[in-house]
Amino acid sequence: MGAMARVLLIDDDELVRDSIAIALKLAQYDVVTARHGREGLTLFTAQRPNIVVTDIIMPEQEGIETIMAMRKIDQTMPIIAISGGSSMGAVNFLDAAQSFGATRILRKPFGPKELIRVIEDCLGNQTA
Repeated sequence: MGAMARVLLIDDDELVRDSIAIALKLAQYDVVTARHGREGLTLFTAQRPNIVVTDIIMPEQEGIETIMAMRKIDQTMPIIAISGGSSMGAVNFLDAAQSFGATRILRKPFGPKELIRVIEDCLGNQTA
């Protein structure tokens, strides 16, 4: 891909959001961030990202609802769902996210390299 891929990152945790955004920018991605699903959806339609990384458990509008709404707009966009929370809960939420349209799921904590590898995987599958 010649142009920088644009990543829409949705996470209510400022520290997580900032650290992921910095790692992605260092990896030459254009990053747009949102604090929750509603803000994320607005940016999704306005910014037209190449890929979405969204937390699942958030205030305002949580991730599964957000993924479902995004899927109504775009069926093919890669969406990576991330979740921490209690280990048992996280697994269930991530399974649900996948059944509601997430392309890939990633459990927190994960390192930036791991996330970037998943993003590259997803974007590599797109025919540019």
